[in-house]
Amino acid sequence: MSKTILITGASTGFGRDTAETLARAGHTVFASMRDPQGKNREHAQALSKQGIQVGELDVSNDTSVDQAVKEVLARARRIDVLVNNAGVASAGVTEAFTPDQAKVVFNTNVVGLLRTIRSVLPAMRSQRDGLIINIGSILGRVTFPFFAIYGPASSPSKRSLTASATKSRSLALT
Repeated sequence: MSKTILITGASTGFGRDTAETLARAGHTVFASMRDPQGKNREHAQALSKQGIQVGELDVSNDTSVDQAVKEVLARARRIDVLVNNAGVASAGVTEAFTPDQAKVVFNTNVVGLLRTIRSVLPAMRSQRDGLIINIGSILGRVTFPFFAIYGPASSPSKRSLTASATKSRSLALT
C-alpha cells in the first residue's frame, strides 16, 4: 500500500537517496530542504523531475516546520511516515566551539527533531496511524576525536525523542 512520506534534509545524501528509493517503490514522497528555490534549486528540480514533491522546510525554524507540514497535509491529506534526516555535522577541538556554535548544532540535530515530531503527531493521532523514523549517527554511540559537539547532538538525543514520540503516539491510539 502506498504511503505519504515526508523526508527532511532531502536535498543530498541519505535524505535524497531515501526520497528517490521510496518514490520508485510507488510512495508519495515530499522531499523537504532549505531554500529549494535558491541554493538547492538544482537538487529540487532533479527530484521534481522524478515525480517527487519538493518543499521548503528548515528544521531550525518553528514557522518553517509548521508551514511545511500544513502544506503536505493540504496536498495529501495525511502523513503516514516522517523521516527526520536533516542534520548538520561539526568537527573540531572542543575548546574552539563557542556556545553559540554548539547551539546551532543542537538546534538542528535535536530541537529540529522535536519541532517536526510535534508538528506531525496531531495528524498521526487523528489518523490513528503513523511512523516516525529518526536518522542518527554512529557518533552518538562511539567517540572520536574532534566530534565532542556533534556526538551528543546526534544519536542519543534522537533515540530518546523517538522513544518518547512512540509512547506518546501509541498511548493516544489505544
